[in-house]
Amino acid sequence: MKKSKNSAIKWIILVLIVLIISAAVIFYVLLRDLNAGFDEVIFERNNTSISKIYYFDYESRQDRIGVAKEIKDEEIFLERSEWIDIYDIPENLKNAFIAVEDKRFYEHSGVDWLRTIKATLNHVFRFDKSGYGGSTITQQLIKNVTGENDFTVKRKIEEIYRALRIEKKLSKNEILENYLNVVYMSENCYGVSSASKLYFEKNVDELTLTECAALAAIVQNPSKYDPYKNPQNNEARRKTVLGQMLSQGMISEKEYEASINERIWISDTVEDNRNSGIYSWYTEALLDEVSSDLARKYDISKGVARNLILKGGYNIYSVIDPEIQKTAEKVFENYKAYVDNQDGLYPQSSCVVLDPYTSDVLAIVGGVGKKDGNLVYNRATKAKRPLASVIKPLSVYAPGLESGAIDYSTVFDDTPLELRDGVWWPKNSPNRYRGLIPVYYAVAHSVNTVAVKALQRVGMSKSHEYLTRFGISIDSARDFNEASLGLGQLTYGETLLNVTNAYNAFANGGIVSNPKTYLYVTNGNGKKILEKEERKRRAISPENAYIMTMMLNKVVEEGTASSIKVKAKIETAGKTGTSSNSEDKWFIGYTPYYTCGVWTGFDTPRRMNVIKNPSCALFDAIMCAIHKKDNGFVRFIKPENVVEAEFCADSGMITGEACKRDERGDRILTGYFVKGKEPNVMCDMHKNVYVNSQGKIINSLFGLFGRRTSLLSHDRHDFGDLQIEDDGYLIKNRIDKS
Repeated sequence: MKKSKNSAIKWIILVLIVLIISAAVIFYVLLRDLNAGFDEVIFERNNTSISKIYYFDYESRQDRIGVAKEIKDEEIFLERSEWIDIYDIPENLKNAFIAVEDKRFYEHSGVDWLRTIKATLNHVFRFDKSGYGGSTITQQLIKNVTGENDFTVKRKIEEIYRALRIEKKLSKNEILENYLNVVYMSENCYGVSSASKLYFEKNVDELTLTECAALAAIVQNPSKYDPYKNPQNNEARRKTVLGQMLSQGMISEKEYEASINERIWISDTVEDNRNSGIYSWYTEALLDEVSSDLARKYDISKGVARNLILKGGYNIYSVIDPEIQKTAEKVFENYKAYVDNQDGLYPQSSCVVLDPYTSDVLAIVGGVGKKDGNLVYNRATKAKRPLASVIKPLSVYAPGLESGAIDYSTVFDDTPLELRDGVWWPKNSPNRYRGLIPVYYAVAHSVNTVAVKALQRVGMSKSHEYLTRFGISIDSARDFNEASLGLGQLTYGETLLNVTNAYNAFANGGIVSNPKTYLYVTNGNGKKILEKEERKRRAISPENAYIMTMMLNKVVEEGTASSIKVKAKIETAGKTGTSSNSEDKWFIGYTPYYTCGVWTGFDTPRRMNVIKNPSCALFDAIMCAIHKKDNGFVRFIKPENVVEAEFCADSGMITGEACKRDERGDRILTGYFVKGKEPNVMCDMHKNVYVNSQGKIINSLFGLFGRRTSLLSHDRHDFGDLQIEDDGYLIKNRIDKS
């Protein structure tokens, strides 16, 4: 019997050991990645909850020479609150919170294990429906500064671990001071000092015992016990608070009796004090980026980081240009003037303006009309849409130039590649096939067939490689095809911000950086807690960046964006894009000073019934406005190693006498080339022939019975009834077969 009893004890001990080891392993796994920097950030004392945004009045943006100035109307806060020292908080107010929230506050080391066990059992068995909680004031402090309050095992273990760690770093007075200054008091109000002024129009040292109890009553359920919205609930709860203070010896019987039925006055200006500020599109994008970077650095969630910024009293040094931001907002508030819609259904739109040399985000607008709320969907930074033809310079033409697969004068045959389900593919827009055309012309007029044929020369692996250099993400499994890489029909698409930033490489000599809305962030004491890393990389050579720019200049000079007027003020380059069924309209363009991208489309993709590309009109309105002060016509700077040279429009080779006799007129064009790589072979496409009065080729001795001209010696595939526009200039189609 004794042996059996000993055996049972051994088994119990073994099970306990296993459970302890298992708990230890789980505890380690859940906590091993916690960053000690968490404490460093969330428990810094700031005298204000307002985070301020600064911009730089730059003398030189590239050299970062400028003076920081506060943007007065763009402060970030949940509610204006004031930090109050623990010694200025009356004992009754401190005791009221301790009595009802954590009566063993001065005894435990951050966690009240007895209450924690009871709360856990209550969560499982629901024996107390009053909302019984096990969190100490230390744990509640963590919840308040992080904003995390979900009941999960991982979060609860993290909270316990952090509470134990904080108790070793801070005194009880420091913990209580932090708590009473950040605790949520309903009505978008944080901290007892701001709550005292909000509800009673008093400083905390003027509060009565009943008013102290009324504030402490709010915390368990701020909405339910809000003294302004639910005075009866607050009255019932504050009686509980007073009862707890009495039972714990914090107040006398006489004080209790004097206060238990005392009526309190609540200010009727509570609603007037509610925060109704609406952040600009830029501020919200800035807040989003800083939150992400802060979360990454300190290994906290993005939600926690955002909460810290909203209540942390930080100084955020942005890269915004306030004047350009106002200009862009004004254009988008009146955007209907730039959209020639035909059915009364106006699409959405967004824009970004960047500095091409630093990738600073100067302005950003995430939607049309006047912004009327916060946390509104930002289509410039969040929406991923098919890129259509704006992908071509990034995925086809720039990689082609860089790899030597093409140059400015390379000629392709604008003809389809194949029949797909009985339809010729690729299809151009407009639906025409021109025949032999040089690359620059294909770029200017967004010719799909040439983009795909050039991609075949470049190779899809090389195309993918260069997209990565430019900062464009694609689905490697689904987008490794000609339609995606050559025509921009990506599975998930890309954001306007990232695509616009990619075009900076063309304006900035082939170098591109990651786009950014800020440089650094400091706390209330001026200590730098976050700094944006400058990550510059070379995407293509300076020479090919300029050659690509000259091709894109043709887009606005004579191609799909020829309606743009800013080109009369300053040299301009860019690319249009229209996705399948006209669901997305793009224009990404740049000058020697700015890069601007505009997207237009419906949030739920559908065809836009517009005659012209609205993105071009919106781009033009913004760029004309921000270039109005510029004096003189400014051009892109040509690298010394780039030269101009003539070439034949139909062969891309050195022009000969026959090129000048083409029936369509002189076929001589001028292009841009890396020095030493100009065309060096004489054109063999044009052949001198004699034609009769019907234009048919004849064998005429010395041309006595015909007219001398030149035609194209090009062996083109027979496309049946499909019309290729230069078919009539091919020798094989002008032979007299009679």
